[in-house]
Amino acid sequence: MTLRFLRAVVTGLLLAACVVIAPTAVNAAAPARVMALGDSITGSPGCWRALLWKHLQDTGYTDVDFVGSLPAQGCGFAHDGDNEGHGGFLATNIVRDNQLPGWLSSARPDVVLMHLGTNDVWNNIPASTILNAYTALLGQMRASNPAIKLVVAQIIPMNPSNCSACGQRVADLNAAIPGWARANSTTASPITVVDQWTGFDTAADTGDGVHPNSTTGIQKIEARWYPAVVAALRSQPTAVGLHVEGTRVVEGNGATFVMRGVNHAHVWYQGQTRAFADMKSFGTNTVRVVLGSGQRWGPTPAAEVSSVISLCKQNKLICVLEVHDTTGFGEQSGAASLDQAATYWIGVADALKGQENYVVVNLGNEPFGNNASVSATWASATSSAISRLRGAGLQHLIMADAPMWGQDWGNIMRDNAASVFNADPLRNTVFSIHMYGVYDTAAEINAYFDAFRTAGLPLVVGEFGHNHSDGDPDEDTIMAQAQSRGLGYLGWSWSGNSSDVGYLDMTNSFNPASLTSWGERFLNGANGVRQTSKEATIYGGGNPGDTVAPSTPGTPAASGVTSTGLTLNWTASTDNVGVTGYDVLRAVGSGSFTAVGSTATTTYADSGLTPSTTYRYQVRAKDAAGNVSASSGIVSATTAAGGGTGACKVGYSGQNWGGGNGFTANVTITNTGTSAVDGWTLAFSYAGGQKVTLPGWGATFAQSGAAVTATNLTWNRTLAPNASVGIGFNGTYSGSNPAPTSFTLNGSTCTTG
Repeated sequence: MTLRFLRAVVTGLLLAACVVIAPTAVNAAAPARVMALGDSITGSPGCWRALLWKHLQDTGYTDVDFVGSLPAQGCGFAHDGDNEGHGGFLATNIVRDNQLPGWLSSARPDVVLMHLGTNDVWNNIPASTILNAYTALLGQMRASNPAIKLVVAQIIPMNPSNCSACGQRVADLNAAIPGWARANSTTASPITVVDQWTGFDTAADTGDGVHPNSTTGIQKIEARWYPAVVAALRSQPTAVGLHVEGTRVVEGNGATFVMRGVNHAHVWYQGQTRAFADMKSFGTNTVRVVLGSGQRWGPTPAAEVSSVISLCKQNKLICVLEVHDTTGFGEQSGAASLDQAATYWIGVADALKGQENYVVVNLGNEPFGNNASVSATWASATSSAISRLRGAGLQHLIMADAPMWGQDWGNIMRDNAASVFNADPLRNTVFSIHMYGVYDTAAEINAYFDAFRTAGLPLVVGEFGHNHSDGDPDEDTIMAQAQSRGLGYLGWSWSGNSSDVGYLDMTNSFNPASLTSWGERFLNGANGVRQTSKEATIYGGGNPGDTVAPSTPGTPAASGVTSTGLTLNWTASTDNVGVTGYDVLRAVGSGSFTAVGSTATTTYADSGLTPSTTYRYQVRAKDAAGNVSASSGIVSATTAAGGGTGACKVGYSGQNWGGGNGFTANVTITNTGTSAVDGWTLAFSYAGGQKVTLPGWGATFAQSGAAVTATNLTWNRTLAPNASVGIGFNGTYSGSNPAPTSFTLNGSTCTTG
């Protein structure tokens, strides 16, 4: 966007010990995401993870989200079991096959717990090669999140019957891990070493010389992880004052704050201080204030920044402060870089610190022009500027403008926002799109809004107008959709535009009694400021707060019912301001309802269901203020019968070891019936002459010829309806290693898959 003003051309290393940690409450702005990464010791079933989750919950660390692509596998009680524990996997092969980046992209962890290398040792991979794989994995973690914390284990000892040398190989690897950690740990991304080796006895604490048993092994592992995880969680930086939670901007007390405000060209009209009170008189809750960093205008000194903040606070406005000198960098002559803007913000940091409840720092206005090669650097330049501000101690909510004169017509910000968000150690960045001529249809506006909602990232419309030289923006859709979705918007501008874009003035000559047609539309029209703005609670709430819940949505109807999925549709709710979405609740049979998903539309597709099972559903509506409707009526639907005849389902995977005739088998048993199974025996046969290496884990295994049985242990004897348990074993084969083709549970044939 150019030519808006006559005077401006505008467009550590910690060796963790087993210590007692006092209970404490953790109240981070967003759940800390913890990913357990490893092999079968971590994932099959990896019940130390269940014990760790419970320990954290019991000691006040309730806002922790275990993440990963693999689900929980039993362990006898409900827990957050998501993980990346892949049975039979080698660290070196994970690197070779480039598997970690995909897992990281989905999980987005803040902390990684890594117990990895057992299978590498088993395959006689040298310790130096394993550490090289660690280095590659660490690089991929930091590419995903520069502030990631790695908690790496000196792995438990091993003494399998077929590898007499493995014990010493583990000792060699573990001896090298602390030095590797010291060499690679950084302040921004520390590495903690946890000693899982000392005091762990393969005879007493494993069932097969490798995998921890459920009587002492998993307890020892959990006890070593716990203090290191707590230390990592306690060191998680948390945002103060205004911050983001998911897609929302919230205040320090957690109240949702939706920006409704006006841009004001303070750097060119420093005498127009009355404008703050005049804007407030129409109900605005935010003002975006134009400042100069000294490359083209200003610089606006720290004392003046303090005066502007005082004006905002006197008039109960949230202050978005932006540096305008960056406008059109790479295309506009003399424009400042984001690095220069960061230098300015650091120079006035004393005026900003302590104002986190009132001030948003907008890094730089429209920081790149249409030069494609320069705009392509938006993500790295924005991330670097954010890092500099955080390093200088600025904890404020940061607003990042889009490139390409703010309109992001090449979708550079849309496609790279997640990486920039993750590069912020505080995860406290909101993205700003400027909607002018590029956004002249409802389809374009909704598509852009949808992309950020799907990505789970916060977005505001930092500038827009009703007309422009590059096209005719669809301001009605911008305002209506922003309102219905709970997105902030800031219109351009109060007054003072140059004559060629004078139609963007909301007032004539800064006179609040003389509104232009654009000012009338923006301030007093449908979905405009007067109708939708709510004052920040830091100032007392005002204007008035929305306490009206949406109406009850219609009873959902189920269609397209298959053995594993169905689609729900219902009649929309209404609301005095606007419905922003719906929560979908599900119950199995006559059980309790739990939330299973959310949607912004009146349609929801549910999948992963169990064949021949009755499910009940209801929905509830919510609005941007957090008000929730009453739950709808209930619809029941019974899934179709699946393959097989039994009320059970079995998943089997066999991972061959590289360079040998061994393999690791992981088996998941699911009760697909409507009543609990109390005591179970799984039976199957091998067709390739495979032999089970006893004892295995999660069950008592026995083999007679080709026939194998697995009988429950005490802790996993009972399988509730829809509950699963993971068991497994190591084995040997000669030639091929085909999977069993059928399974029975207590004599009933199970489905497979």
